[in-house]
Parts: sequence; C-alpha cells; structure tokens
Amino acid sequence: MSTRRWLLAASLLTAVACTDRAIDTPADPGTPVVPKDPPDVESERQRLLAEIEATRNMSLADFQSKYGIDYESLAPTNPTTIDHFDLIQASSLALDGAEESKLTQDGFVITDRRSFPSFLYGYQTIYMEDLPLYVSADSILHALHSSYDEILKTVEVASLIGELNTMLSTMRTNLANGAAASLGAQAEDDVDFYLAVAQSLLKDEIAAPVAGADPALVQTFFDAAKSANGWETRMMFGAVRDFDFSQFEARGHYRDSPELERYFRAMMWLGRIDLRMIETQPDHSQRFYRRQVEGAYALLATMDSTAIDAWSRIDTTVEAFVGESDNMRVPELKALLADLRIDDASKLGTLADDDIVAAITAGGYGTQRISSHIMINGLGEGTMPLNSTFMLLGQRYVVDSHVFSNVVYDRVQGGSQRRMMPNPLDAAFAALGNDQAGQYLASELNQYAYAPDLHAMRFLTDAHGEAFWTGNLYNRWLTALRALSPNAKTADPSAHGLPQIVATEAWGRRILNTQLASWAELRHDTILYAKQSYTGGASCEYPDAYVDPYPEFYAALVAFAQHGRQIAMNLDLTNSAVLANVVTYFDALEDVAGTLQEMAEYQLAGTELKEEHLAFINDAVVVQEGCGSPAGAEGWFARLYFDRVAGATFDPTIADVHTQPTDEVGNPVGRVLHVGTAGPRLMVTTIETCTGPRAYVGLASSYYEHITENFERLNDEEWQNFVTRTPPAEAPWLAPVVVR
Repeated sequence: MSTRRWLLAASLLTAVACTDRAIDTPADPGTPVVPKDPPDVESERQRLLAEIEATRNMSLADFQSKYGIDYESLAPTNPTTIDHFDLIQASSLALDGAEESKLTQDGFVITDRRSFPSFLYGYQTIYMEDLPLYVSADSILHALHSSYDEILKTVEVASLIGELNTMLSTMRTNLANGAAASLGAQAEDDVDFYLAVAQSLLKDEIAAPVAGADPALVQTFFDAAKSANGWETRMMFGAVRDFDFSQFEARGHYRDSPELERYFRAMMWLGRIDLRMIETQPDHSQRFYRRQVEGAYALLATMDSTAIDAWSRIDTTVEAFVGESDNMRVPELKALLADLRIDDASKLGTLADDDIVAAITAGGYGTQRISSHIMINGLGEGTMPLNSTFMLLGQRYVVDSHVFSNVVYDRVQGGSQRRMMPNPLDAAFAALGNDQAGQYLASELNQYAYAPDLHAMRFLTDAHGEAFWTGNLYNRWLTALRALSPNAKTADPSAHGLPQIVATEAWGRRILNTQLASWAELRHDTILYAKQSYTGGASCEYPDAYVDPYPEFYAALVAFAQHGRQIAMNLDLTNSAVLANVVTYFDALEDVAGTLQEMAEYQLAGTELKEEHLAFINDAVVVQEGCGSPAGAEGWFARLYFDRVAGATFDPTIADVHTQPTDEVGNPVGRVLHVGTAGPRLMVTTIETCTGPRAYVGLASSYYEHITENFERLNDEEWQNFVTRTPPAEAPWLAPVVVR
C-alpha cells in the first residue's frame, strides 16, 4: 500500500481476516489490518492511530472546545458616515430599510431582492452605475467552475470519447480472437457481457456478444441503465447484487449532447460495476470470489498495447482533473501476480483460495475508502467492511465523499448510531477545514454522538501532505476553498492588516456560503467521476475597489492555473486550436489571480492601491456599446470564462452528493442529498480604512440544499425550473445574513 493511500485511509479501513470461503469479520472493524511498511510510514501510521484512539470518546463539549472560535463584534455604523454610501443609495441598486439595517448591524448585507442572471452581468451593472467595486472570491470561483466544466467537456469530446471507443473496440476484438481463452469459458463469458454492455451504452445500440455472453442479459442491463429507475436486485458474476441504476441518469454537462450522454452512461458502467474479489455479505462475513478475480485477469488479457495506451490516456486525464481511482487498477493486476509468485494469470488455477486471499489482503489490493454501493447492514450489527474490488475505470477518491461516508450509518460509532444522512456542513468542517461549520452541527453532534468520527475525518484530512493537495485540479480547487476558512490571521485581524469584519460570526457565515457554493459547483462539474458516498458606456468606471482580503486564496488559484496549463500541455490533443484555447485560459487565470493576490497583499499592508491596480479593476467588464450579446464582453473578468457566452448565461447548477437507500428501520426511501446554486446576489460591504468606513458593492453566490425521494436525481434543467418557480429556503446557518 502506498504512503499516500495509507494516509487517506489509516483509521477508517476495516480488517479482512481470510479463509478460502467465508471470511470472518473481525471483532473490532474499526482497527485496520494493513501490510508492513517502511519505518517512517509505520511511525506516521502509529501517530495517526494514537490520535484517533485518544479521541475515541470525544464529547460535544470537547469538540466545541477544540474547534471553538472567538468572534469579534462590530459597533453599529451610521450610514451617513460611510464613504460611497450616498453613491449606492442614489443608484438603481439602493438598499431598502431592512437591508440598510442589516448593513449597519453586520457591516455587510447580502440581499435576495436584487439578484443577477450571472456574475458577468452583475459586474456590468455595478460598472454602469459608477459604484465602488468589491471583488468577491465568489465571482472568481464561479468563473473557475464555468471554465473547469467547459474545459473538461472539451477534453472529453476532443479526446476521451474517442479513446474509450478505441479501448472497448480493441478489447472486444481481442476477446473474440481468444485473448482470454486461457482463463476459461466462464471468464470469457463474464468479460464479454461486461464489455458488450459498456460498448452498447457508448453507442446507444446493442453490441452483440463475441465470446459466449447471453444477449438477453446484455439487453437487460442496457435497458436498466437507460431507464435509470433506481434500486434493483440482480445476479451478476455469480452473485446477487443491489444496483442503484439511478446513477445512470445523465446530469451536468453530459446532457449537452447525445454523444456526451452516451459517454456518461458507458463511463458510469465502467466506474461503478466492479469485480469483487472479496465481498462483504449482509451478515458482515466476507466471501472470496475466484470467478471475479479471474474475470479481472480476463479483462487484462484483452488489453494489448493499443487498448492499454487508450486506457492510460483516459485514466491519466481523469486523474489529473479529479484524482485516483478508489479501487484496484489495471497496473496492480500484474503486481498481484508477482506477489502470488506466478508469471501468468492462467496459473491462478494452481493456487489455493487461501493463498490468493492472503496476497490480496497483505497487498491492500482493491482497498476502498468510500462506500459507494447499496450495502444493507443488519440493525445492531456494527460497521460493515468494504469490498476489495477491481474496476476498469473506477470512480475517483474525493476527500469530501470520504468524509460523508464515515459520518453516517453504519460507520458512525461503529454502527451504533442511525444517522442516515450527512450534512454538507460535515464536508465544510472536515474537508474544507472550516471550524465555524462544526459549531453549527451542535444539535446533530449531540443527537448522534458522532464528534469522534467527525474529528477523525478532519484530523486525517489535515494530515494529508502536499503531494495530495497538489496532485490534481480537484484537490487544488479544495485547497483554494480551504484558504478562505477561519484561521489564526482572521482571529486577530488587526495584527495582520485585515479588516475587523473578517473576525465576526456574520462574515464567517458569508465565507461558509462562498465555500459551499463553490464546492457544490465542483461536485456538479465532476458528477461522473467523483465517487459518491452512500447511507456599458465609455464614461462609466468603478471609482474605488476592494478585493476579498485572502492572499493565500489567490495564490492557490495561481498554482491551480499553472497545474492546469501543464495538464493541457501533456494532453494528447490532435486539435491544436483546442489546446491553444485551454492554455490561453490558464494563462489568463494565472495573470488575474496574481494581480488580485498583489492587491490583497497591498490592502493587508495598509498600502494604497497603485494606479495600475485601479486601471485593472476598471477593465473588469467592458461590453461593446449596442452589442447586446454576451459574446461582446471583454475585460479580465470576462476572460476568466473559458466560454464567455456560458459565463453570461443564467446557469443554476445542482449535484447529488450522497444517497440514503433506506430509513432507520430498513424501509426503502431512496433519499438523495443535492447541493445547488442559482444566480448571484447583491452584496454591499463596509470596510474600515484610515479615513473612515467605505462601502463597496459586490456579488455573493447563492447556495441551497435539497433532498429528493425514490432515488430521484435532479439535472440542471429541472433545478432551474424549480428555483425559478419556487425559490428554495436558505440553509439555516445562512439565513441570518441574507435579507429576503
């Protein structure tokens, strides 16, 4: 097991004691059994385990003490003393009485009364009104989301769809020519079925079996994936399984074209349908399936250099955008053979079950960290170990899903607590490092006594090293969000040149909204790959400006841009124009983020912004007069959108992030937790300066949470219709700072 994988999973993996048939579950499933590692890795493992053990009985009071925040309060400000306030009140964006009162009380106000179809149009409106601009992290993060989503879609269309077709076609041709014959007829049959369904979904037409698979079975699973109806129980690879076919409902940008929709379904099949070498049974015993091990090696046998190259390009690209697979991967199949001391998979038949199971367990092969399938746990039976599994192109490990997976039944308190649905605040606290989010979980922490579990996830997340946080664009995005969380600097703002407002509870709620809205967009953009957890005119100007005072946030975006450009340069894209556009985008992001970082540092040092800084601000959005089209938008903020038309479009997003199959007593409910956004809202902020308070006008993200029943997974169009027709309620922790 690699050091990185160990650090991700240390205290939350479950042991597997092995026999040739049923595998007994250990008495304490919370204690991991892992292979021996070098002394430095073993030392780190023991340190992590010691911390987890020491806090196993953490109480709510202990949790609140450890992660408590000392807030500062602001004295009410008389609006007549605020510079620029008269400009705002004389504009079309003037605050009403309730909004002015909130501004006086909290030092800022977010109003739902004034929202915009897009951040680009919001900035344009502020510019046309000649108002001082507040450059919010929200607006930069929305541009990041829009561009990431468009770039990923561009890469899929230009490269990955073709590579997937090449890989599947080649493997099926080789299978037909007897490439897997040495593994036996059953393995050929299983692989034929598996590849035929994948090819059928990619082509949206039935691919005839080539090596003995039942055509009716291929048709059955093709139809089930296309219908995406939800929970079904079927036989596969010699065992009964529960399937959540609702996951095959295309969401996000995969509804933009039939080609992308077909790709979504095929990749969902390859990312979720696994070969379970060691499978957990309903009674918590674990069973070894030789047939499924042989099936994995039969897949490998069909992969010649052409298929391997195509697989590698897909896997490497997705890993660069999202992260590594949470399962055994193709290269590890050969490593397992080496551990078994055989040079060819055809010799598996000479080995006893015990020997294969021992090698799988000792090598950590197929170890998972995220429970992402329907696993029915008998009440009172404790935590279920996860399967040891192989997937051809498995969904990716994302730390926020890891958090969710371990703060719900049956992992909370060893399965003794029936917490059936996580709270997005769990991810904000443990994955984004926001202590304030933890404070808003007090009632649930008290009800379910899961403070030790949530602390463990925060501790393990924080223990990740630089290699983890810089390994892919998903984690770099999370790094930028983590830079906004309350820290020692925001706790003592005057000592670090920060405005006092950043230390208030109300501002903390605003930052939490920024983080969760952006996280919702990140999950929306990676809906296919991220493994889900289960239970104006020339005379206009901005007369003044202030940027969100978080230099580390902008620095993280600079690093994101540099990493993204390198990924683009490494992509095997035959379309040079596509490559040039992607590189140009990352160049623009690096340049803009670097300038905003410099401006934030000037603010913290108490240094007046330079003339070129204000000139930069006034170049945020320039719309060609009389154009009336988003394509006419120019300026640095417009350039942050890879597709400027998309950037100017009303684009509410929705992402399902967790599934609860049953209620507390086992009745099927199919509850699905969604997180979503809508249009940006007007935000007016006062900042104390050496000449007194000044008011600035900016834009704040909107963020919502929504739960559906019966495995219903919403797409963007359905969500847009919903928020347009019936504005959703605010999250309880956000309501105090939004005027509606």
